[in-house]
Amino acid sequence: MSSETTVEKMMAEEATKTRLLALPSERTLGMRDMILIQTSFSVATWMLITGAYVGFSAPFWPAMIISVFGVTFPLLFHSFLGKMTARWGIDQSILARATWGPIGTIAILPLFLFLVYIVWTSIPVVMFGRVTQEALTFVNATGSWADPRLWSMVAFGFSALILWKSAAVLFWFFRFVTPTIVVVLVLLTVRTVSVVGWGNLVHIIPEGFDPNPDMSYMIGSEIAIGLGFSWVFCYSIYGRLAKSESIGFFGPTIGWGPMWGLLSAPAIMAALAAGVTDPVYLLEGAGAGWVAIYLLFLFFANIFSAVCTMYIVSLAARTLWPKLPWGLAVLINALVIVLVFWTTAYDQFGKFITLVGATMGPLGSIMVVDYMLKRFRINLREVYTQKKGSGYWYHWGVNPYAFIALAVGAGLSYWMYNPFTAAVAQPAVFRIAGAAIPSSLAAGVVYYALARLFLVPKRIGFPEVPTVRRVRTPSVVPEPQVAFAEPGSVE
Repeated sequence: MSSETTVEKMMAEEATKTRLLALPSERTLGMRDMILIQTSFSVATWMLITGAYVGFSAPFWPAMIISVFGVTFPLLFHSFLGKMTARWGIDQSILARATWGPIGTIAILPLFLFLVYIVWTSIPVVMFGRVTQEALTFVNATGSWADPRLWSMVAFGFSALILWKSAAVLFWFFRFVTPTIVVVLVLLTVRTVSVVGWGNLVHIIPEGFDPNPDMSYMIGSEIAIGLGFSWVFCYSIYGRLAKSESIGFFGPTIGWGPMWGLLSAPAIMAALAAGVTDPVYLLEGAGAGWVAIYLLFLFFANIFSAVCTMYIVSLAARTLWPKLPWGLAVLINALVIVLVFWTTAYDQFGKFITLVGATMGPLGSIMVVDYMLKRFRINLREVYTQKKGSGYWYHWGVNPYAFIALAVGAGLSYWMYNPFTAAVAQPAVFRIAGAAIPSSLAAGVVYYALARLFLVPKRIGFPEVPTVRRVRTPSVVPEPQVAFAEPGSVE
């Protein structure tokens, strides 16, 4: 291998470990690529556990409507984040400074990115441990070898090793593991239908989350909507490499929306048949062969999911601390170990994802409204400048009006529906629109009003954006012109 090829390979690998500005020539992902990547990102642990919760809330056809609508509707607005990242080739943890201010972003990232995605990572890690425990029961293993916490630690270590050695391995997962996952999903669907019977399956009435079916449907919807709102900081991971803004918008919308909703059908069916919300036990009582296939599927799905979310946290860490070595950036994810021994997030997934919707929904809506006010234009030099007096410094490095709108939106959502107590303050509104969607709209409206009153008139957070005049390249290369000096013109 030549030294030039080696250098190119090293540069390509290092590029996967940073969030540098993507140049137009580096944006190579078309619509098909983007849809497949985003579908791959979602068709794993999240699809299984969220689909199982939705299947527990409603019969099959209402559950499918809840699933497709719940995960798609939030994206119809939030995907303008994808449009913005595709236009500028910039990561959202940097782009967020344009809305929240440099200091405000430092407060936002640890709370809404590190904390949320550390919890996200714990879901597949804990599931991996419990899946392994179930598998070991077939060989009558006991003692410490059957401890799910041990295997959860193994899953974390294995995922961290993959990410540390080669972040580009994610592309390998997309190309090979995802098609395998889809094939296994089809096989499991065939098995569920053949055992339970299609007629019986579509008529099963689940226990539900509330004695009132309408309320149970809406609680299931809040779970799906929470997942739909959860992608706020994921758009730029691959959206920076999209060939066009439409690809940056529609790729995630389709991949994380209808594709996810439809592919959740196997998990919904299995949850209806088994009557449980934990995907580990969806095939309990099935034959050894089917259980082996399902366990193998969960092994790959959980490792893949853990690597994906750990990748987001590691990249965000290097955005805050650019000189941080990649190994230490990956090691930040070790906070997951706390949640391996304290599994409340996994056991109460419905409450966790509802809280995600209540906060990430308003947060993303505020960012979208801000970009619309800016006409999707930013000053790249200013957004990378974190000094006092820079174009996006706002007040004390913080945009107070964005945080006020966030508090209004999140507070309204939590007041309308408390996931911890299942208390609903406005049943009439909740039955129609839930809580996360109205609160996200309210946050956007509040921020728009405050920004128009206090920011736009004074051009605070709206610096001048240099314009580039595009000159059409001539189709025919002109012949070189030689200029001769006039006699006596040269001194």
